[in-house]
Amino acid sequence: MQTKFMKKPLVSIVIRTKNEEKYISKVLNLLYKQSFKDFEIIIVDSGSTDRTLEIVKKFPIRLYKIKQKDFTYGYSLNYGISKANGKYICILSGHSMPMSNNWLSNGVNVLSKDKNLAGLSGYYSDFIVGYWSRFLGNIVFLYFPFFKKRENYTPWISNTNSLIKKEFWQKYKFDESLPGSEDYDWGKEMIFRGYNIAKIRSFSVFHSHLLINRPTYRQMLPLWARWNKTVDNKKRIYKFK
Repeated sequence: MQTKFMKKPLVSIVIRTKNEEKYISKVLNLLYKQSFKDFEIIIVDSGSTDRTLEIVKKFPIRLYKIKQKDFTYGYSLNYGISKANGKYICILSGHSMPMSNNWLSNGVNVLSKDKNLAGLSGYYSDFIVGYWSRFLGNIVFLYFPFFKKRENYTPWISNTNSLIKKEFWQKYKFDESLPGSEDYDWGKEMIFRGYNIAKIRSFSVFHSHLLINRPTYRQMLPLWARWNKTVDNKKRIYKFK
């Protein structure tokens, strides 16, 4: 594991947390086992009352706290990215498990080779066995499409696990007024401006709410639909130069 902070990392990993004590240690351990090492980790916490802060302080991360009343998905990300030193910004949920130790390397390799690529996402699998055995989880992910049901939630990009270029974020930050779907909005804006968004299998994660007592995928669908409709109705006024 890294024991020192990277002064000029290529990648800054931004993780939003609130009461993530159950899996945040495993997520961080998997990140520090990545074959790609040139990164820093920034955690933006919005009022955890469990052991999340105690746990993350055991790792070489940079921790920032925001008030719960100030939280929106967009604001917390913009705040974390504003503190980031990396050229690329990796956004990861506090309970998303990278499917392999080459996960970050795979994403960086794709993003760095295309000047017009603003960002990318991987796919999801909410097959909970993946939380304990990545080997079994990967077999199910590869051969049983049922467990990839989340892959079409966001046509463009998803901040459950995304990798974006900071220079593109500086052109258009995440919309802090949205209650959700800030990732959908950002992806649509990038495409509207003529840039590309990619989705690659080798940058995928295990991600499930079943084990952390949060609304499930099916329970969230009506809410996502409402948020996405707000984004779809948004007027975009960017003028191409």
